[in-house]
Amino acid sequence: MSAISDLEITSFDIVFAKEGHVLLRYSAEGSHCGQPHNGIQATGNRAKWHAAAIFEVRDGKVYSFTKEWDKLHMWKQLGWMKGDEYA
Repeated sequence: MSAISDLEITSFDIVFAKEGHVLLRYSAEGSHCGQPHNGIQATGNRAKWHAAAIFEVRDGKVYSFTKEWDKLHMWKQLGWMKGDEYA
């Protein structure tokens, strides 16, 4: 994420790994101190969030992944929302 240039994964757990798939649950945090996001200049606001990702692994390499997190919660913390509307 170029808008969150100090992105840090603060903790993670491997929930399961089976038949070429790995489910990872993690916590992350960072500040909007990098590139503009959707035309919004760096706010300097800091956010913390939790997420989960499923990785498909083939021949020992990540082939694809899907992640899910509460984007609105993160965006509100970073100042990317105007009320309940995405800026």
